[in-house]
Amino acid sequence: MAPVVKDIHRMTLADFDAFVAAVADDDAYELIDGELAMMVNPTETHEQIAANIGAPLKLAMDRRGCRTYQGGMRVQMSDDFGAGNSYRPDVLVRCGQTAEQRGNKTYVTDPIVIVEVLSPSTIDHRGRKLRFYKEMPTVRHIILAYSDQMRVEHHTRTTEGWWRNVLTAPEQAVVLDAVAFTIGLGQIYFDPRF
Repeated sequence: MAPVVKDIHRMTLADFDAFVAAVADDDAYELIDGELAMMVNPTETHEQIAANIGAPLKLAMDRRGCRTYQGGMRVQMSDDFGAGNSYRPDVLVRCGQTAEQRGNKTYVTDPIVIVEVLSPSTIDHRGRKLRFYKEMPTVRHIILAYSDQMRVEHHTRTTEGWWRNVLTAPEQAVVLDAVAFTIGLGQIYFDPRF
């Protein structure tokens, strides 16, 4: 993610939607605490890791009747367009209503699984995003996959709160109980060059 673009006033989601609708299709933005942030183009390693997680996850979720989105769908806390955060995770899973039932929106408010692939330039923003995702009542799993080393931080919501597990070996696996899906680090990190 590039540095935040400063504006005279803090943007709301309504302002953000109007701005995004007016810019070129190949530009991607997030709204972070009311400030516009242009996302940088991902590296091949970043995209390979996201695809290694997203492709098998989509196949598994299609069989469950859930939806998997890779890179384009925004996440918001609610339909309140006066709010100030809208993020674009690399992969997300949601279950429940279809796009047609929801009104075919450009964002979701009910993700179950969030995946962020972290690069050295975006790692400093992970705390803010992590707090936001953890506040969403539907989120059960947050995966932070590093793109410069074999390292995954898996945050799982439990009845006692959030539990964090750090995985660093190819034989270890991320277990997403909420959607009955498991993926090994060897598969997540198949082919990336560090």
